[in-house]
Amino acid sequence: MKKFFYRLLMAAFVMVLPTASWAADRALSFAVSGVVADIKVQPGASVGQGDVLAVLDLVPFQARVQAADAAVKASKVILDLASRRLQQTQELFDALSTSAEQVELAQTTQANAKMAYENARRDAALAAWKLGRATLKAPSAGTVASIPGYVGQVVNLNAETVAVVVVNTP
Repeated sequence: MKKFFYRLLMAAFVMVLPTASWAADRALSFAVSGVVADIKVQPGASVGQGDVLAVLDLVPFQARVQAADAAVKASKVILDLASRRLQQTQELFDALSTSAEQVELAQTTQANAKMAYENARRDAALAAWKLGRATLKAPSAGTVASIPGYVGQVVNLNAETVAVVVVNTP
């Protein structure tokens, strides 16, 4: 596990700090696990920064985004209901029609609903981030040196990282 994070850190370091005189083959892979659905380039092709090199099968990523968005909507409705219930319970308490225990219960319910809503928002943001990383883009301009990856290749972040596209950058 340490080896994986070290490689990830070093890859990020190299990708962030290239200099004008730096030239090397850069073995590129995805930041997420998945199955390669399409490779958009051929060896020898010139690519610019941000050009799409390869794409994972987007179906599972899109499904996770849809499920996460639905969870956000549902948890928002629950939060709104819990907030209204708390307000109503507080009004009943102020009118001496309910106990402090009922107010505390409504406060706890609202706090739990707010936590569920925030967790759903976090999960939706993460799902969207993963969907965005399911498309491999050139970090800088260069020439495609080789394509060791293939359509159908399983990219697994828990295993040794295997390059999908190698780009030679000037």
